[in-house]
Amino acid sequence: MNKNKLRAGSARGQILAGVVILLALLLIIVPAVVRWVQIDSKLSVKNRQSTTAFNLAEAALDRGIWKLASTTSTWSNASNGIVIPGYNFDMTYTDVPGGSYRVQFSAASSGMVQIWGEGRDSLNKETRSIKAVFKNTSAPGALMTGGTLTQAGTAIVHWGPMLAQNNINIIGAGLNYHYPRKLSKQVVLPYDTNGLTPPNTDNLEWWSGFAVPDLPNLDFATLRSSAVATNTINCNGQWNATNNQIHCDSNLSSCVNCVANFMGNTVSVTNSHHNLVYTYTNDASVSDNRSNSNYVWYWDNNVNVFNPQIKGTIIVRGNLSTPANGDDWYGKNGYINNNVNVAVPVNAWLEYQKTKVNANANAVNQFPADNGANHSLTANYVIGSCGTTCEASASGNDLGSYGFLYAGGSINFGADAAWDIYGAVWAVNNWNASGNNLVFYDNNLLLPMLNVVLVRQSWNEVPSSTQAWN
Repeated sequence: MNKNKLRAGSARGQILAGVVILLALLLIIVPAVVRWVQIDSKLSVKNRQSTTAFNLAEAALDRGIWKLASTTSTWSNASNGIVIPGYNFDMTYTDVPGGSYRVQFSAASSGMVQIWGEGRDSLNKETRSIKAVFKNTSAPGALMTGGTLTQAGTAIVHWGPMLAQNNINIIGAGLNYHYPRKLSKQVVLPYDTNGLTPPNTDNLEWWSGFAVPDLPNLDFATLRSSAVATNTINCNGQWNATNNQIHCDSNLSSCVNCVANFMGNTVSVTNSHHNLVYTYTNDASVSDNRSNSNYVWYWDNNVNVFNPQIKGTIIVRGNLSTPANGDDWYGKNGYINNNVNVAVPVNAWLEYQKTKVNANANAVNQFPADNGANHSLTANYVIGSCGTTCEASASGNDLGSYGFLYAGGSINFGADAAWDIYGAVWAVNNWNASGNNLVFYDNNLLLPMLNVVLVRQSWNEVPSSTQAWN
């Protein structure tokens, strides 16, 4: 046989074998590629549908928030478990392109409301579901101002943020305390050195250009009526720096049982305190002896206070100030001197992120109610029990006021005007404090309001409801 023919036949056989192998590989690979493309296409469509469903679930949540905040009666009904038509998975909304959504309200613990929003795309009925819990709060922070907030000396805030619509100024010894969070719609000074130009935060202690919420609209008519009913309207003792006298207002017959304390000696007037003037001697205070009652204490104008003793809601429609050498409102002969056991906000740890970062994170008593590890708190705290060890300033066990404190103007505390507070403070204009002032935040204050201010407490994506869609 011709060797050349053998070689040619062998070559053709090798080529044919290669072609067969290639075809076999293509028969294996091409269906796999087609299948992969089909799966990828389906996944892309499914992902798009899932994204659409998620966006619809968020739209459901937004609608629920809008409805809850629409009126105070809506919030009241929802928080009390009363079914609101259209918000019990009993209606399907189609105002957002791509599908439909539904909303359900349910009462949560401590007077809060859970919004459950579900979205479903219009093609394959892919469903996503979100639950969020909201609280209606009249005091979203421990210390709030509509103007400038100035904090100096040993004026200290615990457990809740400081919020200001204008600048926050931390000066002097106030720079020693890297808590709580400082949230300003303008600039936090001196920490922010570039104004509103980013970056605007250290993500631990201060935030400039922050979306500080508008302050709630208090129902002043209801508050004033409460004060009239309890004879706690325009009732205040005032200190006269000119002639060193303390007096009860001489033209206010509604305020009864005025008490003056002089070096431990008490003088009481049981029916009226018209035109009574007491000479100031070293340590003195003037108060109404019903001050341990949880009343609304209401003033129509400016108030200058020296050592009154008040528990309850304090409303001053004008400016509120203390003399430079005042003392705690509850002070030495006050309503609360020690063992004030109060609830600690569950998120109080947020205010001490920089402190815990720069210190031993597992150490206890780095702030009031600190239980050691990060985010670990005691449920309750006895104010003053840790003293300067964790409260930083002089002990707050002689609280000056217990409850919400509001001023329609500015609040000015003198350099030595020690005034310790458990509750929250709201100044429509400015806050200026440079003395031994401690504020412990109570996030459970309930006040009559004309609007609803929602603060989100939790947010979670959850499995979809088994309830059939309408």
